[in-house]
Amino acid sequence: MSLCRACAESLASENASRLAAMQRAEKNIDDLLEDLNGAYHRLRQSGIDEELFDVVSGFEALSGSRKQKAKVQITEDSS
Repeated sequence: MSLCRACAESLASENASRLAAMQRAEKNIDDLLEDLNGAYHRLRQSGIDEELFDVVSGFEALSGSRKQKAKVQITEDSS
């Protein structure tokens, strides 16, 4: 009877060890996913910021160009 009990305890111990290892692996995966999601969102936001900066810069360049043309035209008209 003690041999059966020893085998059962050994099996229970092995399963407990496997369960603990699986739980640690799951936690590591969750941590890695959190890090990767954070990196993805930072990169995505960086791309959005860059595109927005390009649009604003283009708008300001066009606005400045129009103002300059208007000044030139005003000075030509007053001459």
